[in-house]
Amino acid sequence: MSPGRKKGGDERWGAKLYPVFSDLAECNREFETRFGNLQRRVEEELCYIGSNAAPEIRKEIEQRYYSGLAELDRWYEERLTEINHRYTPMPYNPLAFSYLTLDQPISDQQGIGEYIHFHRHGESLRFTAADETSGDLDAHDKIARTERDLFQIIHGKGPIKPFQENPSHRQLLQIVIAFEKEPLTADELAECFDHFCACGKDHDADGLRKMRQRLEAELGKKPAEPL
Repeated sequence: MSPGRKKGGDERWGAKLYPVFSDLAECNREFETRFGNLQRRVEEELCYIGSNAAPEIRKEIEQRYYSGLAELDRWYEERLTEINHRYTPMPYNPLAFSYLTLDQPISDQQGIGEYIHFHRHGESLRFTAADETSGDLDAHDKIARTERDLFQIIHGKGPIKPFQENPSHRQLLQIVIAFEKEPLTADELAECFDHFCACGKDHDADGLRKMRQRLEAELGKKPAEPL
Protein backbone atom coordinates (compact mmCIF):
# COMPACT_ATOMS: atom_id res chain seq x y z
CA MET A 1 0.00 0.00 0.00
CA SER A 2 1.51 3.32 -1.09
CA PRO A 3 2.11 6.01 1.58
CA GLY A 4 -0.89 8.24 2.14
CA ARG A 5 -3.47 5.69 0.99
CA LYS A 6 -5.71 3.87 3.42
CA LYS A 7 -7.17 0.40 3.10
CA GLY A 8 -10.91 -0.01 3.12
CA GLY A 9 -11.62 2.63 0.47
CA ASP A 10 -13.27 0.17 -1.88
CA GLU A 11 -16.77 1.27 -0.83
CA ARG A 12 -16.02 4.77 -2.08
CA TRP A 13 -14.44 3.91 -5.41
CA GLY A 14 -16.59 0.79 -5.82
CA ALA A 15 -19.70 2.98 -5.90
CA LYS A 16 -18.31 4.68 -9.02
CA LEU A 17 -18.25 1.39 -10.94
CA TYR A 18 -21.10 -0.70 -12.34
CA PRO A 19 -21.69 -4.01 -10.49
CA VAL A 20 -20.37 -6.11 -13.38
CA PHE A 21 -16.91 -4.58 -12.92
CA SER A 22 -16.11 -6.61 -9.81
CA ASP A 23 -16.82 -9.97 -11.48
CA LEU A 24 -14.90 -9.01 -14.62
CA ALA A 25 -11.93 -7.70 -12.64
CA GLU A 26 -11.79 -10.84 -10.50
CA CYS A 27 -12.02 -13.01 -13.64
CA ASN A 28 -9.24 -10.99 -15.23
CA ARG A 29 -7.06 -11.33 -12.11
CA GLU A 30 -7.57 -15.11 -12.06
CA PHE A 31 -6.71 -15.34 -15.75
CA GLU A 32 -3.53 -13.29 -15.34
CA THR A 33 -2.50 -15.37 -12.31
CA ARG A 34 -3.01 -18.69 -14.12
CA PHE A 35 -1.31 -17.40 -17.26
CA GLY A 36 1.68 -16.18 -15.26
CA ASN A 37 1.99 -19.53 -13.50
CA LEU A 38 1.81 -21.36 -16.84
CA GLN A 39 4.57 -19.20 -18.30
CA ARG A 40 6.80 -19.62 -15.26
CA ARG A 41 6.46 -23.43 -15.32
CA VAL A 42 7.49 -23.56 -18.96
CA GLU A 43 10.41 -21.18 -18.43
CA GLU A 44 11.62 -23.26 -15.47
CA GLU A 45 11.37 -26.50 -17.46
CA LEU A 46 13.24 -25.03 -20.43
CA CYS A 47 15.91 -23.63 -18.13
CA TYR A 48 16.25 -27.02 -16.39
CA ILE A 49 16.78 -29.02 -19.60
CA GLY A 50 19.25 -26.45 -20.96
CA SER A 51 20.01 -25.37 -24.51
CA ASN A 52 21.54 -28.74 -25.48
CA ALA A 53 18.40 -30.79 -24.77
CA ALA A 54 17.01 -33.03 -27.49
CA PRO A 55 14.52 -31.21 -29.77
CA GLU A 56 11.75 -33.69 -28.95
CA ILE A 57 12.01 -32.85 -25.23
CA ARG A 58 11.78 -29.13 -25.94
CA LYS A 59 8.85 -29.74 -28.27
CA GLU A 60 7.04 -31.76 -25.59
CA ILE A 61 7.39 -28.87 -23.13
CA GLU A 62 6.11 -26.40 -25.73
CA GLN A 63 3.15 -28.66 -26.51
CA ARG A 64 2.24 -28.78 -22.82
CA TYR A 65 2.36 -24.99 -22.77
CA TYR A 66 0.03 -24.59 -25.75
CA SER A 67 -2.29 -27.24 -24.36
CA GLY A 68 -2.42 -25.41 -21.04
CA LEU A 69 -3.01 -22.12 -22.83
CA ALA A 70 -5.91 -23.59 -24.81
CA GLU A 71 -7.45 -24.94 -21.58
CA LEU A 72 -7.05 -21.54 -19.93
CA ASP A 73 -8.68 -19.81 -22.91
CA ARG A 74 -11.67 -22.18 -22.69
CA TRP A 75 -12.07 -21.42 -18.99
CA TYR A 76 -11.84 -17.69 -19.64
CA GLU A 77 -14.42 -17.74 -22.43
CA GLU A 78 -16.83 -19.81 -20.30
CA ARG A 79 -16.42 -17.41 -17.38
CA LEU A 80 -16.98 -14.34 -19.56
CA THR A 81 -20.06 -15.93 -21.11
CA GLU A 82 -21.46 -16.64 -17.66
CA ILE A 83 -20.85 -13.05 -16.52
CA ASN A 84 -22.35 -11.69 -19.72
CA HIS A 85 -25.53 -13.74 -19.27
CA ARG A 86 -25.88 -12.60 -15.67
CA TYR A 87 -25.51 -8.86 -16.32
CA THR A 88 -26.83 -8.31 -19.87
CA PRO A 89 -27.91 -5.70 -20.74
CA MET A 90 -25.15 -3.65 -19.16
CA PRO A 91 -24.05 -0.05 -19.74
CA TYR A 92 -20.42 0.47 -20.72
CA ASN A 93 -18.10 3.00 -22.32
CA PRO A 94 -17.35 1.82 -25.89
CA LEU A 95 -14.10 3.80 -25.90
CA ALA A 96 -12.39 1.18 -23.75
CA PHE A 97 -12.19 -1.48 -26.47
CA SER A 98 -12.69 0.73 -29.53
CA TYR A 99 -9.57 -0.68 -31.20
CA LEU A 100 -11.33 -4.04 -31.59
CA THR A 101 -13.89 -4.88 -34.28
CA LEU A 102 -17.00 -5.56 -32.20
CA ASP A 103 -19.79 -4.60 -34.62
CA GLN A 104 -19.34 -7.60 -36.92
CA PRO A 105 -18.13 -11.22 -36.74
CA ILE A 106 -14.37 -11.65 -37.14
CA SER A 107 -12.00 -14.59 -36.85
CA ASP A 108 -9.99 -15.27 -33.70
CA GLN A 109 -6.85 -14.60 -35.74
CA GLN A 110 -8.04 -11.13 -36.71
CA GLY A 111 -8.99 -10.36 -33.12
CA ILE A 112 -5.53 -11.38 -31.90
CA GLY A 113 -3.97 -9.25 -34.63
CA GLU A 114 -6.00 -6.20 -33.57
CA TYR A 115 -5.00 -6.76 -29.94
CA ILE A 116 -1.28 -7.12 -30.78
CA HIS A 117 -1.29 -4.11 -33.10
CA PHE A 118 -2.89 -1.78 -30.58
CA HIS A 119 -0.64 -2.77 -27.71
CA ARG A 120 2.47 -2.71 -29.92
CA HIS A 121 1.83 0.56 -31.74
CA GLY A 122 -0.64 2.52 -29.60
CA GLU A 123 -3.28 2.81 -32.32
CA SER A 124 -5.96 0.60 -33.83
CA LEU A 125 -5.20 -1.56 -36.84
CA ARG A 126 -7.97 0.31 -38.70
CA PHE A 127 -6.22 3.62 -38.00
CA THR A 128 -2.87 2.34 -39.29
CA ALA A 129 -4.46 0.67 -42.30
CA ALA A 130 -6.04 3.99 -43.33
CA ASP A 131 -2.61 5.65 -43.18
CA GLU A 132 -1.09 2.79 -45.19
CA THR A 133 -3.74 3.24 -47.88
CA SER A 134 -2.60 6.86 -48.16
CA GLY A 135 0.94 5.69 -48.89
CA ASP A 136 2.42 6.04 -45.40
CA LEU A 137 5.53 3.82 -45.30
CA ASP A 138 5.73 3.93 -41.49
CA ALA A 139 2.16 2.60 -41.30
CA HIS A 140 3.11 -0.17 -43.73
CA ASP A 141 6.04 -1.16 -41.49
CA LYS A 142 3.78 -1.23 -38.42
CA ILE A 143 1.34 -3.59 -40.10
CA ALA A 144 4.20 -5.80 -41.30
CA ARG A 145 5.48 -6.00 -37.70
CA THR A 146 2.03 -7.02 -36.46
CA GLU A 147 1.79 -9.70 -39.16
CA ARG A 148 5.19 -11.06 -38.10
CA ASP A 149 4.15 -11.16 -34.43
CA LEU A 150 0.92 -12.90 -35.38
CA PHE A 151 2.80 -15.44 -37.50
CA GLN A 152 5.09 -16.26 -34.55
CA ILE A 153 2.13 -16.87 -32.27
CA ILE A 154 0.07 -18.92 -34.71
CA HIS A 155 2.96 -21.16 -35.69
CA GLY A 156 4.47 -21.48 -32.20
CA LYS A 157 7.75 -19.80 -33.12
CA GLY A 158 8.53 -18.56 -29.65
CA PRO A 159 7.31 -15.55 -27.66
CA ILE A 160 6.99 -12.15 -29.32
CA LYS A 161 8.89 -9.14 -28.02
CA PRO A 162 7.21 -7.73 -24.88
CA PHE A 163 5.04 -4.64 -25.28
CA GLN A 164 6.41 -1.34 -23.99
CA GLU A 165 3.78 -1.03 -21.25
CA ASN A 166 2.51 -3.77 -18.95
CA PRO A 167 -0.40 -5.40 -20.84
CA SER A 168 -1.93 -6.71 -17.61
CA HIS A 169 -2.15 -3.18 -16.21
CA ARG A 170 -3.60 -1.86 -19.45
CA GLN A 171 -6.18 -4.65 -19.58
CA LEU A 172 -7.41 -3.88 -16.06
CA LEU A 173 -7.41 -0.17 -16.84
CA GLN A 174 -9.56 -0.80 -19.91
CA ILE A 175 -12.07 -2.69 -17.74
CA VAL A 176 -12.16 0.29 -15.37
CA ILE A 177 -12.72 2.74 -18.23
CA ALA A 178 -15.44 0.52 -19.69
CA PHE A 179 -17.49 0.22 -16.52
CA GLU A 180 -17.09 3.49 -14.64
CA LYS A 181 -20.21 5.39 -13.68
CA GLU A 182 -17.94 8.36 -13.03
CA PRO A 183 -14.14 8.62 -13.36
CA LEU A 184 -12.05 7.37 -10.45
CA THR A 185 -9.50 9.76 -8.99
CA ALA A 186 -5.84 8.76 -9.30
CA ASP A 187 -5.78 7.58 -5.67
CA GLU A 188 -9.01 5.62 -6.12
CA LEU A 189 -7.61 4.03 -9.26
CA ALA A 190 -4.51 2.97 -7.35
CA GLU A 191 -6.66 1.48 -4.57
CA CYS A 192 -8.69 -0.39 -7.18
CA PHE A 193 -5.49 -1.76 -8.76
CA ASP A 194 -4.11 -2.78 -5.36
CA HIS A 195 -7.30 -4.79 -4.87
CA PHE A 196 -7.73 -6.38 -8.31
CA CYS A 197 -4.34 -6.46 -10.07
CA ALA A 198 -2.69 -9.87 -10.37
CA CYS A 199 0.83 -8.49 -9.90
CA GLY A 200 0.34 -8.26 -6.13
CA LYS A 201 2.32 -5.03 -5.86
CA ASP A 202 1.39 -1.57 -4.64
CA HIS A 203 0.51 0.83 -7.43
CA ASP A 204 1.60 4.44 -7.82
CA ALA A 205 -1.35 6.80 -8.26
CA ASP A 206 0.53 9.30 -10.43
CA GLY A 207 1.93 6.53 -12.62
CA LEU A 208 -1.56 5.14 -13.21
CA ARG A 209 -2.89 8.63 -13.94
CA LYS A 210 -0.28 9.08 -16.67
CA MET A 211 -0.93 5.59 -18.03
CA ARG A 212 -4.62 6.39 -18.25
CA GLN A 213 -3.94 9.62 -20.11
CA ARG A 214 -1.77 7.77 -22.65
CA LEU A 215 -4.25 4.93 -23.06
CA GLU A 216 -7.27 7.20 -23.54
CA ALA A 217 -5.33 9.25 -26.11
CA GLU A 218 -4.48 6.05 -28.01
CA LEU A 219 -8.06 4.77 -27.80
CA GLY A 220 -9.34 8.09 -29.11
CA LYS A 221 -7.38 7.94 -32.37
CA LYS A 222 -9.78 7.70 -35.30
CA PRO A 223 -9.02 7.06 -38.99
CA ALA A 224 -9.42 10.15 -41.15
CA GLU A 225 -12.69 10.36 -43.05
CA PRO A 226 -12.24 9.64 -46.78
CA LEU A 227 -12.39 12.73 -49.01
